[in-house]
Amino acid sequence: MRKLFLCVAIILFFVTSANAAKLYVVTINDVKPEKVQDTLIEIFTGKNFTIGDVDPYKVTFIKSFTHGLLEITRMNTVKCNVIARDGNVKLMVTQHEIIGGQTLRQRSIDHLIPMIVEAKNVLDGTPISAIANEAVDQLPGSGNERERQLGLTIGESGTVTDVAKDGAASEKISIGDRLIEINGMTLAGMDVAAIRSYIANKWGAGSSLVMVIEHDNEKKIVTLKKTGK
Repeated sequence: MRKLFLCVAIILFFVTSANAAKLYVVTINDVKPEKVQDTLIEIFTGKNFTIGDVDPYKVTFIKSFTHGLLEITRMNTVKCNVIARDGNVKLMVTQHEIIGGQTLRQRSIDHLIPMIVEAKNVLDGTPISAIANEAVDQLPGSGNERERQLGLTIGESGTVTDVAKDGAASEKISIGDRLIEINGMTLAGMDVAAIRSYIANKWGAGSSLVMVIEHDNEKKIVTLKKTGK
């Protein structure tokens, strides 16, 4: 019976979160990553989240729930990547969920948006009504399928899982290569959704991508441009 309830819970999870936001990106102006992390810690712990992990590039939070009658434990892990750029910080937030010891796909972050918005408002004074998600919708049919133009598909741990033959990356990057840095930003510890969003936004804006990759156990630098070679 417990397994039946667990299956139902998993099905409901996928149905209710299919069209929800799973990545929130926002730029916080004139601030250091440490200050962003401190503010996030204050806000999230005030909402009964516990601190999971903190390093120079991210802070994670954990919240567990137990359904009394079903005795199903659900654990949400929120990852907040912080990237310093030109005196500003780009904050990228994702969330994963575990039910009954089974890891599910990314969970909706809709209920976290008020806390993310509060953090930006507190840190740089932007009115709450003026704060919006900067993440690019890359789903087919969205009109923003920028990653397909680059022709580069990134999997877990920054490993390249596919390279389109007609994409800009096809002559310089191969399947199995691992991305280490992009435009001077170390990718270690970054959520794969945050890496994909960063690449899509930079490529969509016409910026070059200077990447340090690991190919056949050797590091090399490649530069990808939207126009030219």
